[in-house]
Amino acid sequence: MRFLEVQEDGSMLESQELELGPEKVIIVVDEIDKRMWLWKGTKCPIRKKFIGSRALSDLRKKEYGFAYVPQSCDQDDETAEFVAMLGKIGKTDLIPEVVMDRASEIIERQSRINVFEETADADRPTPSDSGPDEDVQLKDRPAQVSSSELPTHMAKMGAPGNRPVPTILSAMESGSVDIKTPDKQIGDESVVMEQVVKMDKILDKSLSILRDLGAPKGFYRDLIIIGNKVYTETYTGEFEELDEPPEGIFFSRSHVPRMICENGLVRAIEFLKPEEGAELSEEDEKIAQDIEDLLAMFEIEVG
Repeated sequence: MRFLEVQEDGSMLESQELELGPEKVIIVVDEIDKRMWLWKGTKCPIRKKFIGSRALSDLRKKEYGFAYVPQSCDQDDETAEFVAMLGKIGKTDLIPEVVMDRASEIIERQSRINVFEETADADRPTPSDSGPDEDVQLKDRPAQVSSSELPTHMAKMGAPGNRPVPTILSAMESGSVDIKTPDKQIGDESVVMEQVVKMDKILDKSLSILRDLGAPKGFYRDLIIIGNKVYTETYTGEFEELDEPPEGIFFSRSHVPRMICENGLVRAIEFLKPEEGAELSEEDEKIAQDIEDLLAMFEIEVG
């Protein structure tokens, strides 16, 4: 297990013990389970968090390879997998009790779900057989297919059943799986309101990140896409939502796109208009990652 603290300039200081703090950005590497975590303190500037993301990407590419699975989490919002890692090294005292309880509940819930083995139809639980806490709508993991049975291009790039799929654990944590219970059906006003509140929080968080980051030196934001909404930045630095965009297919040779991702979410896609001779500053270079690294993550060899 390796523990590295990311510095403002992108360098890393390695230590023997894991020490978390609100102003720190920490990278943890589990060389046995081939996992990497980026942990971000609550008082870290947004730019330092993205410097940490760049440092994790560089470390993974240069020393470990894409077989290592990266994961990000914020202080007081740690994932259950991160908490499980802390349990392995006896450091669960570094996180609040409420986070520990939430993680334990998720881990226990996931342990009751058969993810890897096929179960005969007769043995599968039915709604009438399941208790109130059973989530019978969760599906098992897709059956794995031997790469020898796939076309060459699919075996190289990965195919359904072979590409990495989110575990039940990570899906439940991220909120990407909505489990409907009898008292919360699609169309219920309470469910609609919950979804609206959730989307508003995501939007507010994304706009906050954009404000903190600012536009790269020598560029200005022409268009910003967040979810299915389109914005522009005013001269006062505010974000103004545009009317519903017209139908069509749009190209641009005069814009530079920038995609901002955080904690497994695409926060925004910006279309930047460069001034004449504009180049990324050294500070912006520190946090920017090459799109080729993103594409390489999906070129997964199978078998």
